[in-house]
Amino acid sequence: MLPPLQALLLALCAGLPMAVGAGALPTLMSTNICADTLALSLAAPQQILSLSRQSQDAQRFSLAAQARQFPANDATAEDVLHLQPQVVLASRRWNARHQTALLQRHGVQIVTVPFPTDWEGIFSSTRKMGQALGREAAAQALLDSLSARLAQLRATPRPFRVLYLRPNGGSAGAQTHVDAVLTAAGLRNHASALGLQGWGRIDLERIVQNPPDIFITPGLVNDAAYARSGLSRHPQMQKLLQHIPVVVLQHNDWGCSNWQLIEAAESVAAQIDALQRPAARVALREGAP
Repeated sequence: MLPPLQALLLALCAGLPMAVGAGALPTLMSTNICADTLALSLAAPQQILSLSRQSQDAQRFSLAAQARQFPANDATAEDVLHLQPQVVLASRRWNARHQTALLQRHGVQIVTVPFPTDWEGIFSSTRKMGQALGREAAAQALLDSLSARLAQLRATPRPFRVLYLRPNGGSAGAQTHVDAVLTAAGLRNHASALGLQGWGRIDLERIVQNPPDIFITPGLVNDAAYARSGLSRHPQMQKLLQHIPVVVLQHNDWGCSNWQLIEAAESVAAQIDALQRPAARVALREGAP
């Protein structure tokens, strides 16, 4: 006997539409914020049947006002069966939790949203998403704009050592999308100099012995719980923060590794450029070891 959920899926999948015909734009449902960003930026409005419920929260999603024009879903297999999209944009974790093979056999295309660690990967994944949605021209237009914005950022040198640091000591070295943001802004990722490759934590002692020119901290909602951590409240860290500038990101564009990282890079660059103005230049110079 089939498990109850699988039996339900088999019964309901019979009503799902088969694969989209040639020349038609497929309808879609997205199941997380990263997928929502791609849906809103690449798909035609009439393609979007539903976005994730998280997309409605302005504290978590910078495109929330746009997202609220569409119904929200809870990213369940039952939502797929109810909405009957032809394409589902999902994460690897979503794929592992749901009967994706069964959905695919009944004409639902499950597109796994990539999580690249560099701009080359972002360009490639954007093209892939554009193809999956039948919106290659929209993807190319977005990438043309992205190329121009990257070139404009890189035209201004910013040779500072910056350390991306969460309140709990978490940071990001080379081969992360955070590193891609920092290098796009013309900055040097100090986490690499402190021996970090990929994601990890940096000990306070190493930061004190070899401090950056500038700290960058994320303004992510999910980091609120970390604000009580020992690192951010340690006297030595508090002493460093008295003379080393801190750039605080007030949006959530760091959370997904897609074209929207240009927003984060531009925000970082603008705040650091402001630090170099006459009123702040002395403080920046004195803060640099």
